[in-house]
Amino acid sequence: MRAEWAKLGKRRRRLLLHTAILLALGIVFALITLPGPFASYQLTLSDQLFASQSASPNVVIAAIDDATLATAFEWVAEEEKWIVVEGEGEKWSEWPRSRHAQAIRNLANAQARVIGLDVIFAETSNEVRVNAAGEDILGDELLGQAMEEAGNVVQPILGIEPLASDGGEKVFEEILRPTTKLEQASLAIGHANVLPDSDEKVRRLPLVIRDAEEQRYPSLSLSILHTFNPVQYPDDYTIKDGSLHMLDRDIPVSGSTSMRIGYAGPPGTFTTIPYWKIIMNDFDPELVKHNIVLVGVTAKGLSDYWVTPTSGTKMWGVEVHANAIHTILTKDFLREVSDTSTFRTVLLLVIIAGLALPWLSLRWGGVLTFGLVAGYVAVAVYSFYGPGYIMNFIYPPVGVLVIYVGSIISRITAEQVDKREVKDLFGKYVSPEVAGEILRLSDTEDLRLGGEEREVTVLFTDIRGFTELSEQMPPDEIVDMLNKYFSVIIDRILANDGMINKFAGDNIMAVWNAPQSQPEHALLAVRAATESQQAINEMQQQNPDLPQVQFGFGINTGPAIAGNVGSAGRLEYTVIGDAVNLASRLCGAAPGGEVWISNQTYEQGKGKISAKALEPQYFKGKKEAVPVYQVEWRQVSPESGD
Repeated sequence: MRAEWAKLGKRRRRLLLHTAILLALGIVFALITLPGPFASYQLTLSDQLFASQSASPNVVIAAIDDATLATAFEWVAEEEKWIVVEGEGEKWSEWPRSRHAQAIRNLANAQARVIGLDVIFAETSNEVRVNAAGEDILGDELLGQAMEEAGNVVQPILGIEPLASDGGEKVFEEILRPTTKLEQASLAIGHANVLPDSDEKVRRLPLVIRDAEEQRYPSLSLSILHTFNPVQYPDDYTIKDGSLHMLDRDIPVSGSTSMRIGYAGPPGTFTTIPYWKIIMNDFDPELVKHNIVLVGVTAKGLSDYWVTPTSGTKMWGVEVHANAIHTILTKDFLREVSDTSTFRTVLLLVIIAGLALPWLSLRWGGVLTFGLVAGYVAVAVYSFYGPGYIMNFIYPPVGVLVIYVGSIISRITAEQVDKREVKDLFGKYVSPEVAGEILRLSDTEDLRLGGEEREVTVLFTDIRGFTELSEQMPPDEIVDMLNKYFSVIIDRILANDGMINKFAGDNIMAVWNAPQSQPEHALLAVRAATESQQAINEMQQQNPDLPQVQFGFGINTGPAIAGNVGSAGRLEYTVIGDAVNLASRLCGAAPGGEVWISNQTYEQGKGKISAKALEPQYFKGKKEAVPVYQVEWRQVSPESGD
């Protein structure tokens, strides 16, 4: 297995490793989404999808608005009805029940199919009215009589003091109900509770609640619709496949029997008639004929209003119930995709991204990431407006982006590793200094032919009698021998900050003061040579079987051109010039086991280099004899002169 892994190559192994890391990152992210973090942001994003649509024409709101409360009424006993007079209206808390009775009669006469009250009459009224016969009649009696005669009035109840639940139906300690007489006069009752989410927006309506005694109550909207389209109430409210089967349809709900409301639009979307016009019978009966009429307050100063996904301003409670009725009536249901399905989707997308991105270029990786995110968002938007599914707008797109960012980080890391490896690889063929200079010039886009003149110290060394030796030894032994000796010499050159410039057979060329400046470059070169000779001597003593060869060293200091030479397609960083040639000539003339240096090198290290002057030497290309010094390396320690 390890051998097969090694055969893949470094780059392929790295890509596979990055793929595995991204997949692991994606799986961790998918698991993090299971508890549902950032749920409030998901709700806010899904709210943006709501768009105004045509409200159901079967739902009309009778609004107890500011104009209604500002209208002054007067009771005419002879006609047993209310009329409008000049003056100021009463406070809502002072409104007589008989006025509502007149409104119900007018709606019934206009053939409203259902009259749903979002107004609860929980206390007995003290109102007394005189009829045409001069008899006193209680306001509650007039209202109850109007409800019974209409035969289609649905009144609200209200759960108060909610109890802790196990995620199922909403449970309340008490139920606030209409007075017994009025409740008996209504055709049905339904709870009017509106329960906002944690951000105080109303997105769901509990279709069923129960009290502490396990008595269940349908919502006001359900009771109104059962009256509008008489269908037998279910025997129980069991959720099956995420839905409640009611009114001959499957209504999708959450575990708490709460239905997502498919809002038709912002406040004011439904047909609205001011309540005072209904009391005065001053409205078009065609607006309410065979329709549902919801009676509720919309006057400022009253507290029955809520923030909803479609409202920049608050929406009145009666409008919330109208939207709930609209949702069920039109079957415009919304279904929230389960956490499990969202987890699977996140997992699928991050796996696709994790498997693909490491192998793609940055551009195509960006295209894939954009495609996955845009594609998912497009599907989510279509699902909302089409089948009515509310998909998660945060976790899947963010999951893909997390993988994309992780891929970029992996790519950057890989590039840094590649850069180090390239530099290390260069260092096996050229010195680390040259490798660094090449990378620096490449980074500044200045890697081209040319160089600069600077003073350098150049060292050459080779084996004496190498040609004869190579004729007597097999090639593999020659290479093995060179590697052993070269390792010692290269180690001492690098230890003294030299730049290995090139190898040529048994020859090594090293340079100081290029490409970086080194104030004591001459002394460093001499130390490298003397330490190399000492190390060679010690190695030969410790390993008598090693061919006992001798190296000659030549060192010169002088001006040279340091830079890139070659062609545009093949460059080499080196130094050229007469100073280099003289160092090579010194090396060729130096006997085995000796270090010869030029006068320039000696003068720069004077006082720190132990050497004796030799007879001036004539070298090829030189008209005059050149002063030469022999370094006494056997008496010079590595720390000599410090």
